[in-house]
Amino acid sequence: MHPTLAPFALLFLGLAATASAGDSSCWVYFGTQTADSTSGIYRSRLDQETGELSAPQRVTDKPKSVFMAFSPDRTKLYSLAEIPTANGHSEAIETYSVDAATGNLVQIGERVAPGSEGCHINVDPTGRYVLTANYGDHYVEVFPIAADGTVAERRSIIHFTGSGPNASRQESAHPHSVNFDPTGSFAFVADLGADRIYIYRLDGPGGSLSPADPAYTQMAPGSGPRHFAFHPDGKHAFVINELEGSITAMTWDRENGTLTPYQTVTILRKEYVGVNTSSEVVVSRSGRFVYGANRGDDSIVVHAFDPSTGKLTFVQRITDGIKVPRNYAIDPSGKWLVCANLTGGTATVYRIDAQSGKLSLTGSVNVPEALCVRFLQI
Repeated sequence: MHPTLAPFALLFLGLAATASAGDSSCWVYFGTQTADSTSGIYRSRLDQETGELSAPQRVTDKPKSVFMAFSPDRTKLYSLAEIPTANGHSEAIETYSVDAATGNLVQIGERVAPGSEGCHINVDPTGRYVLTANYGDHYVEVFPIAADGTVAERRSIIHFTGSGPNASRQESAHPHSVNFDPTGSFAFVADLGADRIYIYRLDGPGGSLSPADPAYTQMAPGSGPRHFAFHPDGKHAFVINELEGSITAMTWDRENGTLTPYQTVTILRKEYVGVNTSSEVVVSRSGRFVYGANRGDDSIVVHAFDPSTGKLTFVQRITDGIKVPRNYAIDPSGKWLVCANLTGGTATVYRIDAQSGKLSLTGSVNVPEALCVRFLQI
């Protein structure tokens, strides 16, 4: 096997082994936007045979758990939240120890950052660094992870500049997500404001980000790239364009990190009238299907992925139970998609047809202002 392909193979073999072994249930964690007595992270149990979700229970109380990410060994959960300050509020990275048997979270650390509009958090595949993206203050930060799993003092920060043609949304740079390739060699920052995906090499020992060559991929003017996902083959990647209502498929060069767009498919109905912002892109565990969501034209749209050409072909648009779907994820078994509906105040469960990729609504539970979904296999 080619050495650069080995990490990809190990990663997806590990996912398959996790999904097939042990209990047929997994924990589901929901970040929420509330800042009142209902605020915090909620936990449910998903029966991976039936798709039934247990009634959610609140397991933390920090307001506005905007986004969450697990450590690679799944023993720590990092939540990007807000805490009150003298001037209003500030973002903070909360570190929780995870008990896989009970699903309980115990806070073991808090790292306060000066920004006030953090929107995305991720952990590099080696488990050495936490990275966050700040939408309003236009930067990405790198934090080392200490030996006890907590987040240490910031190692580096990168400020972004630029703008786009959408005057109301692209008046400045707006980094909206930060993601890694499975080897942890590269980090990708989707900048909604400048219509770019910036590409960085991650210096493992030092924790610094250095621009790749080329330093970014230019997206269509006014498209507003938001979130990003790799395909299991390690050759393709996808970005959802929030302002344009589309998904762009790209090839990825593992040697220099280059992303090359080759197809953009719309996920917004032609007849839709009104404001729409697309939110999330997810690739099925099998790699056969790509899912994109709309807020406004509340829907999840399914496309089939052709492994021989890389092309995406429309399969389905589903609206059942969906109300401002901010984030969703596919469980470790690959059978179920769970969606966080922000204004719907629900989390909805969809069965994934293994052959067609189509979704069918199977259940719903109440979660206040649900923002983010993450799974932990039991």
